[in-house]
Amino acid sequence: MDISTADSLDMNYILDLYQRAFPDNERKPFSLIERKASMGEMEILLIREERKRIGFAIVAYAEHLVLLDYFAIDERWRNQGYGTMALELLEGLYSDRQMFLEIEKADTDTAPDDIRLRRRNFYLRNGLNETGIDAELFGVKMELLSTCRGLTFEECEPLYRSIYGALYRNVIRPLI
Repeated sequence: MDISTADSLDMNYILDLYQRAFPDNERKPFSLIERKASMGEMEILLIREERKRIGFAIVAYAEHLVLLDYFAIDERWRNQGYGTMALELLEGLYSDRQMFLEIEKADTDTAPDDIRLRRRNFYLRNGLNETGIDAELFGVKMELLSTCRGLTFEECEPLYRSIYGALYRNVIRPLI
């Protein structure tokens, strides 16, 4: 299995899986992701097993952090260990940075609780840690998980600012 920067031939596959894997209210405009990737602030990665496209990851960078913004394994390849292997490769790829991600809180209405709990347990089983940070992102309650303990919301703010500009404070806020 390998992870590499997606090329133009992979974009239709990634966009299709992106739309299937994430609800409307959690998806950024793909044009924003592509623009940020062309600026070197985000990266769109293809996950491949031999010649098969298995899934994708979209990451954003800032200082010592990397946000695993989107991560999806194609439905055809789920529950076969590919997610675990891909997550290990991602952690190795960004071992010089603290990686974090956002997952829906169990009390939101956009996905069934069993899906949220399976997703959360997958990340915890694979070495991510609870941070105790809950945030509202575009009106969706999320919790942050991280590869290292001790992450603070204030540490995440420069990365959010790099993605959304000065308006990030209007769309992302910590929940107390």
